[in-house]
Amino acid sequence: MISFSKDWNKIVIVVFSIAIIILAFTFAVDMKAKELIDESLAQAIIVFGSAKALNAVISLAQGTEVNLPFFTVAIGEILDPINDLVEQFSLVMLASMTSLGIQKILMGVVISKLYNIILAISLVVLNIWLFFRFKKDERARSLFFKITIVLIFLRFAIPLMGFVNELAYDNFVKPQYNIERLNQHIIKTKDEISRVTNETIAQKEESSFFDKVVEKFDSNYYDKKIEEYKNAAENSSEYVVDLITVFIFQTMLLPLAFLFLLYYFIKEIFNIGKG
Repeated sequence: MISFSKDWNKIVIVVFSIAIIILAFTFAVDMKAKELIDESLAQAIIVFGSAKALNAVISLAQGTEVNLPFFTVAIGEILDPINDLVEQFSLVMLASMTSLGIQKILMGVVISKLYNIILAISLVVLNIWLFFRFKKDERARSLFFKITIVLIFLRFAIPLMGFVNELAYDNFVKPQYNIERLNQHIIKTKDEISRVTNETIAQKEESSFFDKVVEKFDSNYYDKKIEEYKNAAENSSEYVVDLITVFIFQTMLLPLAFLFLLYYFIKEIFNIGKG
């Protein structure tokens, strides 16, 4: 059972409550945390757009066919592995944006005026309960204390999560997995594949009948086109895997760790006084 019998304990709780109320209604830190989440969401949307653009140009390349005697070769088939990876990456990015969107909603809830008013009222009632007791109020007072602690935890832990994400990314992730740099590589890959495809299409349209006949029997022509696509897609799989790694860590792993922490925190809080 939670005891508030000593006066110095009561004074500490009163001072602590006043500090919490002041911090709750001082939104400077909260606005910065909200800004960090907004920036992460905007960055995720940009990378998602790059992934979809790369998927589009690969699909166009896969539709580029050349005819050899007796059979047809789809040059773009060489891009199948990277295309499959990009499609999986798009799903990861969609999940990442969903996670960031949920974080943004939760942030909006805990920094809202209504939530802060509820928290302030809870703290005021709790402090009044320190000095004025009611008959058989032990269970109600203990429950109210636990609920208030959970409200305090949510009020500051959710904004703190934005700072933890940023701190972890800047110090441990960014040196090796810089999102902006990796996204530039994806854009470059997209541009190179698009260039090769456009050149191939233009070359086929502008070739004379004689040139087309010659190309049919020129294996070097097909080898050259395949090599161009290989060069265009070079290292792109590595960049995509790196982006998958950083977004899973930043937008999924850390929030899941927070949820586990929240679960065990609430569990332990409500186990106080039992047994």
